[in-house]
Amino acid sequence: MVVPMSKRLHIATVGIHANERIDYVVTKKGADKIALVYSEKNAEDAESIRIMFVERGLKAVSVKVEPWDYHCILARILEIAVDHLNYEIEYNVSCGTRVMTAAAHQAALLTDSKVYFILGDYDEQLDKIVDVQPISVTVLTEPKRNILARIDALKGQVSSQKELGSRTRLKVSSVSKHLRELEDSGYITRERCGRATSVRLTGLGRVILKLKQYKKGKACVGDTLD
Repeated sequence: MVVPMSKRLHIATVGIHANERIDYVVTKKGADKIALVYSEKNAEDAESIRIMFVERGLKAVSVKVEPWDYHCILARILEIAVDHLNYEIEYNVSCGTRVMTAAAHQAALLTDSKVYFILGDYDEQLDKIVDVQPISVTVLTEPKRNILARIDALKGQVSSQKELGSRTRLKVSSVSKHLRELEDSGYITRERCGRATSVRLTGLGRVILKLKQYKKGKACVGDTLD
């Protein structure tokens, strides 16, 4: 839930193993308050984590769920979100059962929130945190689709992002905003080359563009049949 200039609530699912991932993400990304979603089996771990954050001066609460009841977990997580509408909400799905993490992902979609998780198996060293952007950022709007289509038409790369303004009839400020969101979503990469910034279409960006074009084509066919 994107609320400018607000405090940040970090909702994390707690697991049986590797719960240090919760602290790792909070330390790296920051938070003003933490909400821990846990089950009966890891109640002691959840309480230890909650106390750890409180001792650091952070607000922390914990909410118990049935670890395999998807709809109840989703409802409980959304209740947390509703109780914190003045916060920017973020989710950490690095731990917990598959059902708990799936429910947290769905809650993120419904609240238009960012999701964090850590790459690698539980026994591997903590490394890269993946940021999954909110749906409002990742959705391919018409201007973003035009930008990706233009880059794709130019063999997947442009030597300067300024070219995209004239070629897509968008203002420079608008192009910069769209490019930033496209990069955050993993659809493009940008690289500074002297005074210019080159833009390259990623494999994910190319397939997302094709999917968008396919859906648009189906919609046009449907309109014709109607």
